[in-house]
Formats: sequence, structure tokens, C-alpha cells
Amino acid sequence: MSDGTKELSITPGIDFDQIILGMNDQPMKSQGPLDDNGEATIIDMKLGNVICNALMAETEEKIDGIQKLKRFNLARKIQGGVSEDYPTITLNSTKKKLILDVCAKIWGTLIYGRIYEILEGQTEEEEED
Repeated sequence: MSDGTKELSITPGIDFDQIILGMNDQPMKSQGPLDDNGEATIIDMKLGNVICNALMAETEEKIDGIQKLKRFNLARKIQGGVSEDYPTITLNSTKKKLILDVCAKIWGTLIYGRIYEILEGQTEEEEED
């Protein structure tokens, strides 16, 4: 383009490789895999990792095999294979609701808020007094 503007390629979907940010907008950290010396590494928390962990976690509620398979299959889709990088995928509203419902039970307010913000695009609601 001769006018100096750049064309951006927009990939539809949710980038599950996004880093989860703390309240100070700095990357949150978690324990990663062991290094060659058997020491735990510290890595940035990624959206895909926190959601997959929530989907695979056992909760106090009893769910049937069909619900467990839905969670498992969704986690596999988000995981995207053996790479350390998570894919960008499109989710329908039913899958988003499943993720948000499960994450609300597993994660605290900060991580849930960040997940909601990424999946839904905002977190603010009108406050009523």
C-alpha cells in the first residue's frame, strides 16, 4: 500500500496462548515443568492452561460421563496437540458458557475475571445502588 498504512490480518476466534495478567497488568506466573536439574521452572500463566486445568479438575459436584467427555473433548481442542503453544479457535456460546461455569467453581476472582474478559470482551457491568 503506497499511503503508508498496513493491512492487518485478523484471525477469528480466541487466542488461547494469551497470558493471564494480574491486577497490575503484569503476567501472572505459575510453576512449569521441571528443568534438566529437576528444579521447577516458573512460566507465564496462559489462558489455555488455566482453562484446560479447570475443565479437567474434579469438583464436588457429581457429573455424569457425558459431561466429563464434553469437558475432556473441549480441553483437547483447546490444548491443540503436543506443542507448548495453544491455538486460536472459535467457540460457540454453549462452549463459552461451559468454560465460564467450570472456571467460576475452580478459580478465584482474579483469574475468573481475566478469563471472562478474554472470552466475552469486557467485564464491567452497570453498578446498581
